[in-house]
Amino acid sequence: MRFTTPLALLLLLSLPYFVWLARPLAGGRRRLRGWLSLATRLAIVALIVLALAGTQVARAADNLAVVFLVDASDSITPPQRAEADTFIREAIENLAADDQAAVVVFGANALVERPMSGLARLAPITSVPQTLGTDLAEAVRLGLALFPPGHARRLVLLSDGAATSGDALEAARVAAAAGVRLDVVPLLSPAATAEALITAVDAPTRIVRGETFRLTVTAESTGNQPATLRILAGGVVIAEEVVQLRPGVNNITTRLRAAAPEFARYTVQLEPTFDTLFQNNQLAAFTEVVGPPRILLVAAAAGEDADGDLVVDESPPLRQALEAAGLQVERTTPAALTTSLADLSSYASIVLVDVNAKQLAPRNMEALQTAVRELGSGLVVVGGPESYGMGGYFRTPLEETLPVDMQIKDQERFPAVSIVIVIDRSGSMGASEGGVSKIQLAAEGAVRVVELLNDFDEIAVIPVDTRPDNPIGPLPAADKGPIIERIRQLGAGGGGIYVRTGLEAAADALAASANRIQHIIVLADGADSEQKEGVPELIDVLTASGVTVSFVSIGNGPDVPWLQQMAARGNGRFHFTDRAANLPQIFTQETTSIQRSYLIEERFFPTLAGRSPILAGISTVPPLYGYVGTTAKDTAQVILETHLGDPLLAAWQYGLGRSVAWTSDATGRWAAEWVPWAGFPAFWAQAVRWTTSPDRDNSAETGITLVEDEARIRVDARDADGALLNNLSLVANVISPDGVARPIPLDQVAPGRYAGRFVPTTEGAYLIRLSGGLMDAGEDGPTIGQTTGWVLGYSPEYRLAGPDPALLAGLAAETGGHDLNGDPLAAIAHDLPATTAVRPIWPWLLLVAAVLLPVDVALRRLVIGRADL
Repeated sequence: MRFTTPLALLLLLSLPYFVWLARPLAGGRRRLRGWLSLATRLAIVALIVLALAGTQVARAADNLAVVFLVDASDSITPPQRAEADTFIREAIENLAADDQAAVVVFGANALVERPMSGLARLAPITSVPQTLGTDLAEAVRLGLALFPPGHARRLVLLSDGAATSGDALEAARVAAAAGVRLDVVPLLSPAATAEALITAVDAPTRIVRGETFRLTVTAESTGNQPATLRILAGGVVIAEEVVQLRPGVNNITTRLRAAAPEFARYTVQLEPTFDTLFQNNQLAAFTEVVGPPRILLVAAAAGEDADGDLVVDESPPLRQALEAAGLQVERTTPAALTTSLADLSSYASIVLVDVNAKQLAPRNMEALQTAVRELGSGLVVVGGPESYGMGGYFRTPLEETLPVDMQIKDQERFPAVSIVIVIDRSGSMGASEGGVSKIQLAAEGAVRVVELLNDFDEIAVIPVDTRPDNPIGPLPAADKGPIIERIRQLGAGGGGIYVRTGLEAAADALAASANRIQHIIVLADGADSEQKEGVPELIDVLTASGVTVSFVSIGNGPDVPWLQQMAARGNGRFHFTDRAANLPQIFTQETTSIQRSYLIEERFFPTLAGRSPILAGISTVPPLYGYVGTTAKDTAQVILETHLGDPLLAAWQYGLGRSVAWTSDATGRWAAEWVPWAGFPAFWAQAVRWTTSPDRDNSAETGITLVEDEARIRVDARDADGALLNNLSLVANVISPDGVARPIPLDQVAPGRYAGRFVPTTEGAYLIRLSGGLMDAGEDGPTIGQTTGWVLGYSPEYRLAGPDPALLAGLAAETGGHDLNGDPLAAIAHDLPATTAVRPIWPWLLLVAAVLLPVDVALRRLVIGRADL
């Protein structure tokens, strides 16, 4: 018998007091009843005290609890996974009635796949741990936490024993101390007969353009064999040679020459004659080639765009100005703009020239945002009729990165607008694009229209296939919340879109509107727009009453030319897109266009609003003839304003980088008097240079090494003269291959040396941006601003020669376990020492006390005589 609260037993010392207090004093039969009543009361008190003490009864038990630990790391092959799954399934299906089992899946971390349960059935294993490593110790510790009390306990480890981190033997000792047996099921693959792998690629962190440097490759081989070593830069082979590998470690050095200033990635490939695993034959290293800063100019190419509009290349005046100021400029188009952060970081600044948001994929905008915020790149956006609000920047990563909002907050400058959006809800709109259905992307576009409208505007959204389905509105845009909630509930229907039916419903929605500007946006399928009869006549009626009609064709097809004609007939615009992801940008571009207050085309002189290095040496500027209206963000610096008080030139610090917004253009359209102006090159050169990272007064050497499953960063900081820099406050912004950034503080561990660490979870290239400076030194102190990179080329699992059955045997021996030899029934065998099961009995004690209470009352109060009997 055991007690959870033994101190409560001290209350039993009060029993003599109860005996003295309630002892019977009368004689005869009443005395006997008194003693019986007293005994009953003492029993009740004793039972209550034992219940308060948490009385438990211990008994021998033969129940079994088993936790299966399943290795799911990269070193486990699909046949081995199937073998483990079959073993566990057969074992669980043969569980005894009172036995329980749990399943833990592990790699570099451990996850509970199935909690402890008596169900004799195993659902398919779906948990996916980090597969880049094997931590047997964490799996054992998690398994120990799952055991219930009162059961014999067994861990069954199914693994190849190839541990990459953690102290598995120490974890086994903890299990043994807890009385838990660990049995093993080795998952062994055939031993590799021949293997060669690259274990390291070393290149300088920073080199000067044109400099010759050494790239060292460390390779290992299990035997003598020739191999081809190939080095690539930017996907192009720059060196290739045949090398002779010896058993053990081989160091191979190649001399290379740095080309253009860039953030260069050198990929090394090894092709051995005899090999087993191909995954470990490639690694890469990053090197920053230092030289004059490179500027990337992004502008649409001259020609005809997807909407059929003539496009003019607006980059030549700006490019000539920047090159005249000594900057190295490269040009690309929005469609060709890279999404690689490593490639973007090769440029000191990126300049967008009148770029429409729909010309950029969402990944492009996200990459630009990350490059500025996390890597310290610069961004300059030059305006034009296709930029800012007119270009659909509203609620995009571009808007977040820029120092201006796309909305003009001054509502007095806007006329009242009524907009009707006719949305195709045919069956094709239910198709998925990037994990989101097309109808949801269209709905998000309609939501952004609602967010752009002023409170006095009106909005209606009409989903149509063969008929209008639950139209929304017309409603005042002041009720944005309920309208947006209803729009986001839109779903796809069936059939094609009936264009005339949708236009008739839109006309009815506008019939009662008194707003001066009325506009209809029709989203239709370029290959399935039906019911064209009568549409031209209906559009003529609408335009006669001042309504404009724009068409958006989603997808190419035979109906695209007709939709384009209808847009021209409706005095609206035509938009073509083969990506539903562009619909939000198209819809917001339409909204800003019809509101007519975002595009200001009139002559004005810029007004100085704040001092900036961008205007160094510039005291007067020529007039401009137009710009796109925006609103400066609260923390932005407005340098030049327009005659209406809108920002013309604004700048701010965004994360580690800087961005500049110029809301006019840089061509003969609005800047006709700026292009020939003598200060034009200096102005743009200073604007672009302001966004580039200062990186002054420092020479930092950065190294990243992988130790078990942990990447360790080491930075040796020196000033321009080579002296060690101490007392720096440094942070390494680590960006993983999936674009997620994590700040890692670096602590000083030696003179001029700083260190930090992180755990890589994904194979690929990691970019590291170092930033910081001397504590309390202000602007004049030395600063560190450097981008470097590191590649986790393949999983540490592939660095090992093969399984480690000796480790598995050692773990089992620590706990008295053994190899189960692939027998599932041995995993659930009742061959463990019997355990003691503890069961609380305090509820039963209280129940007995409750039953005795009326007996006590009866003994004291109830008298039954012969007559009663």
